[in-house]
This record gives sequence, C-alpha cells and structure tokens, in this order.
Amino acid sequence: MNSLSKYLDLKLTNFFERAFRKNKEQIIKKIVSASSYDYLMNHLSGDMVLPYNTWSISPQGMMLIVNHILVNDVKTIVEFGTGISTIFLNNLSIKNNLNLKIISIDHDANWQNLIKEKYKAEHVEYISCDLNKIVKFKSKEFLWYDHNALKHINKQKTDLLIVDAPIGSKSDYERAGAFEYFKDEFERKNFSCYLDDTNHPPIKEIMQYYFADARFYADFSIAGLGSSYEIDPIIFAK
Repeated sequence: MNSLSKYLDLKLTNFFERAFRKNKEQIIKKIVSASSYDYLMNHLSGDMVLPYNTWSISPQGMMLIVNHILVNDVKTIVEFGTGISTIFLNNLSIKNNLNLKIISIDHDANWQNLIKEKYKAEHVEYISCDLNKIVKFKSKEFLWYDHNALKHINKQKTDLLIVDAPIGSKSDYERAGAFEYFKDEFERKNFSCYLDDTNHPPIKEIMQYYFADARFYADFSIAGLGSSYEIDPIIFAK
C-alpha cells in the first residue's frame, strides 16, 4: 500500500470512528430495535404479516413487556390503546399456554374489530368507550375513558397495566387518567405499570409523579413492585 493509500485509509477510518462515537446511542438503539423486531415477528406474529408504523409500540418496548410477563408470572393485563401489542399479547398467551386475561381498551370500536378479526386476536376482552370522563392531573383537566364502561374490571387482580393511549390530541396529560384510575393498586406487591412514549416530557412527568423510582428507557418506562427480576431486552448476542 503506497503512502497516499495509507493516508486515505487512515482518514476514512478516523471519519467512521468519529461518526460512530457521535451517533453511538442512536446506532445501538437501532440495532436493539431491529433485533427485537425480528424476534417478535419470528415468534409472535402468528405467521401473519403485521402492520408496524409510527403509532405502534416500539419493538424494544414490546420485548420488555414480553420479558416482564414471562419472568414475573403476570396473569391479568389491562391495556389502554388497542394495537399491535394486543396481537402480540394474544399470541404470547396462546403459544406459551399462559391463559392470560387480557383487557384492551380503546375509543375506536372499528379499529378493535379489525385487530380481533383480521389478525385473529380473539383471546382478548375488548372494551370500546368514549372519552367523556373529566379527570384532573395536578391542576390540569382533561377527558378520559368513561368510568362506567370500565367498572367491571377487577383492579385488585390486575398484574400489569400498559398505557399507550389516549394519544393526547386534546391534552398532553391524558394518560394520567390510567394512573388515577389504578392508583390504589400501586403499593400491591404484584402490580406494575408500563408507560409508552416517555421521551415526551409531559408523559415522562406523569410517570415521575406517580412512580419516582421508575426505570426509564429511551422512549418508554416501567414501574411498580411487580417487576422483581431482570427484564431488559438485549440484542441477542453475548
């Protein structure tokens, strides 16, 4: 190799090393996300092609939920926001013979029917209800799900709360409604809560307010006494 080639090779190497150091966090996040996505699709897709878009729960977040369910012996799940997570939960319960009780709440009945029928998520209890209940977080008021539609939920038997809705179209603090509704369960030893999109400051504020010791990741978090063991997703290589 001549001097010019050595010089260009060194410059190119230095360039890529600097670029990697600068974007290391984003690169690692993409690797973990891609690995989690492959794992979910290989094991929990139900042999179907599933829609994955910007509204979907992140693959890494979903893997954390899957790990938590399997490791911490979760039995009953209440989910706010029907979507691809509902399909994965349904398929996980079937494939591992878990007999999970899954309750999925959303304001859009047509969307829930599509998830149930088109993607065969049939082992789920769906609740469709309007956002008409006035709820307050600190001094902020907003509309949340109709309490009458939720009154038959056994909160004392709920092991895992997944909060990925409402979308916050009218208030950044709408997801605090789930915490207000379940706040009497926070000190129960087998209760835990997953909150999506905590990369947004108002949503992170909600989790910090109710769970000061929550574990925060890039864009989601988990808290509660029912998370006893290591559940961090990895890139499936050691």
